Amino acid sequence: MRLRELAQRCEWIQYRGTENPDIRGVSTDSRRVGAGHLFIAIRGYREDGSRYIDDALRRGARAVVVEEGLYDEMRAKLRVPVCSSPSPRHAALLISRMLFGFPAGSLTLIGVTGTNGKTTITYLLERMLREGGRNPGVIGTVSYRWNTEERKAHNTTPDPIEIQELLATMSAAGVSHVIMEVSSHALAMERVYPPDFHHAVFTNLSQDHLDFHESMEGYFAAKARLFEGLSHKRSAIINLDDEYGKKLLHRTAASKITYGMGEGADFRGHHADFSIKGTSFQINDRQYRTSLVGLHNVYNILAAVACASSLGIAYEETLRALEEVKRVPGRFERAVEGLPFHVFVDYAHTPDALAHLLDAANGLKTGRIITVFGCGGDRDRGKRPKMAAVVEDKSDLAIVTSDNPRSEDPLAIIEDIKRGLRRNDHLVIPDRREAIYRAVELAGEGDMILIAGKGHEDYQILGERIIHFDDREVAAQAVRDLGK
Repeated sequence: MRLRELAQRCEWIQYRGTENPDIRGVSTDSRRVGAGHLFIAIRGYREDGSRYIDDALRRGARAVVVEEGLYDEMRAKLRVPVCSSPSPRHAALLISRMLFGFPAGSLTLIGVTGTNGKTTITYLLERMLREGGRNPGVIGTVSYRWNTEERKAHNTTPDPIEIQELLATMSAAGVSHVIMEVSSHALAMERVYPPDFHHAVFTNLSQDHLDFHESMEGYFAAKARLFEGLSHKRSAIINLDDEYGKKLLHRTAASKITYGMGEGADFRGHHADFSIKGTSFQINDRQYRTSLVGLHNVYNILAAVACASSLGIAYEETLRALEEVKRVPGRFERAVEGLPFHVFVDYAHTPDALAHLLDAANGLKTGRIITVFGCGGDRDRGKRPKMAAVVEDKSDLAIVTSDNPRSEDPLAIIEDIKRGLRRNDHLVIPDRREAIYRAVELAGEGDMILIAGKGHEDYQILGERIIHFDDREVAAQAVRDLGK
């Protein structure tokens, strides 16, 4: 597409030049620029894209988009066409949709958002859609996958250009439905276009990402954007037991479908029976059984069943899907089999997620609960002591260690965590490998080890270094080394 045509079709950019180069692609990251690309310079939260214009030009960019306030300076300085925009971020979203041919138009797009449960719900919906004869794709925290293709995820929700490229690729490959985990960052940073979604699922909201959103109301406002963008022809599947879910009912024009364990929900769970091998329960007047454990997974299944029903998936098909989903990577996932004690890993890294995890564990335990946990660096510091208080209250032994310290001092993070501890019977072992080994060493018959925070992740971020580190692998090696 020629630059002038692109500017005419996208009202968020203005082009006043005479040159009219052919635009073959778009990028907001100079490292991904190719020949003939339009480079959009976004002022981010940590980086200013205008600093990388020269690099983008060296890599083949034929034109750039800058903020209106930089237009005169850049037009005088650069030898390529310069466009201006009141919001380069929003322009990037609209232009990428356009250049990839509006791929969402040929797909049924399902967004899942909330603090906890997103990944499990996407796995459940993926299986339910397959059982129902559809061909689903997934864009989520663990991976981006469709047909036989699977790419490791680097963000829960990638940038808008990569999203549109993925949607176009999936559409060309015959995918019918795409299930996307939609993070609050993605909504705040306009990586997704809410009106493109046909169905949106809200799980819950609890403290997380306040380093970014500053307040719970700011966090909720970001999540609400997905639902505020839905028309009355779309569907909103909302957790009626969550206080923010109740607020959300009044912020969307979409058709509302509710789920929960309390009275009044359209899809109501009840008569739940929990064991270490699985869960049985009813939704309205129908019986369900799953290998997944814990009350939090009953909520995840309620959300998936409610959404699947709105998509026309039959009861028998959802039952078969639940039989097929034996595990979700890093979500209350058994790390080692055949031991006299149990070892699970889980992605829980918020106070609420830890509470749900530990409540589930306490409902199943026959011995002690030993919890290994830490907190990520360069993230919401306010939740650290709260996480510690939850773990101490609901565990028999808390082992405090490092998670992904990133640029922070691991010992400083641990000091923040310790402010939430009231007893003196916890252990502090900064090296995560040593902490996991110690938990395995201490475990006796019937005990349950919970290694929380990283779940499916197979890396650890230490300053500028990223090393391979998989809690599941380390736990299994500890069992072998210690002869347990």
